[in-house]
Amino acid sequence: MPQKPGSGDARAGHDEKTGRSCPEIGLVSAGMAALTFAQQARGSSMKPFRLMMAAGFAAVLSLSAAGAEELHIAGVVSGGVESAWDRAFMESVKRVAASKPYGLDVTFDFTENVQYDQAEQVYRTYAESGKYDIIFGDGGYADAVEQVMGDYPDTLFVVSGSGNKPLGKNGYLVYLHLHEPAYLLGLLAGSMSKSKVVGVIGTFPADDANDQINAFFRGAKSVDPAIKGKVTFIQSWYDPPKSTAATVAQAAAGADFIYQLAPAFEGCVQKKIGCFGNFADMSDSAPEVIVTSSTAEWDPLVKYVIDQWKAKKDTGKPYDAPLEPVWFGMATGGLDIAPYHAWDDKVPADVKKKVADARAAILDGSLKVPLETGEPKSD
Repeated sequence: MPQKPGSGDARAGHDEKTGRSCPEIGLVSAGMAALTFAQQARGSSMKPFRLMMAAGFAAVLSLSAAGAEELHIAGVVSGGVESAWDRAFMESVKRVAASKPYGLDVTFDFTENVQYDQAEQVYRTYAESGKYDIIFGDGGYADAVEQVMGDYPDTLFVVSGSGNKPLGKNGYLVYLHLHEPAYLLGLLAGSMSKSKVVGVIGTFPADDANDQINAFFRGAKSVDPAIKGKVTFIQSWYDPPKSTAATVAQAAAGADFIYQLAPAFEGCVQKKIGCFGNFADMSDSAPEVIVTSSTAEWDPLVKYVIDQWKAKKDTGKPYDAPLEPVWFGMATGGLDIAPYHAWDDKVPADVKKKVADARAAILDGSLKVPLETGEPKSD
């Protein structure tokens, strides 16, 4: 099964060589001598950064408040801040840190564009520094962590998403399953489709893509079982030309609403059809065609990981990670759908109510959206 970006695929190949800063999350280069990797000397695109979780999130490095206990988190990031997956992760760390969990001052150093053959060295370099309490990877780095974690039993290691395996002990596996928001998008698409054909441009048939596609089709068919679902996997986490070509082909086959899991919207604009963003509110990318988006925040997962670190610190007991993924649904926070923005007047009031009612039912537990991870097929 393909892993989350970082393995040299197109999504991890965004133009990030400039190391652009992101004002929204206060990124600045820290000049971290400890992370001057051999790969960088050979021209690798990996870049170390420091995100200091201080009041106001000023983009400066500052000392922690006198007397406050510190928590040091390192991030091993598969892509960069232009990626919705990575940006959501980093913004969540910022929000959680702002809440000062357990009164802690939290610092976050991270290295972006980490390929799989580099991951073990990056994890080990962070661990060897002796500074970091938690090393949190947002990609499929389980093999790398498995090689490192035994040497540092007091460090909490995290991997996330598909392409991983449970590690136990001090190796935690966390997931983001967006099947519930995807169901709502399908309900919306099925309610508005005139052709009765809806589509999905998928990445790979990985379990945390399949769950969304199956739920999207389930939501659409809850409106009308006769609705047809079309799915195309572009075999990349991010490849706009492939996404555009697949979108145009699905539109030619009748799809008038398409969920973009590898978000690129040029095909939607070309064909003037409604599309949905994935993982973040993407309305600004193409407001004329993006109806809404599924959104994900890592906050509950980041809090969970910090809770595990705090429990070990307080009790002295060794880490004992569950041998199954840890994930949270809409009811526990972190997952939702974005506002309608430019489509607010285009979505009929009765459809808005239908979606809002279904959302409320998911939140109160009266509507259970099945987690279906089998590979979806087109009708």
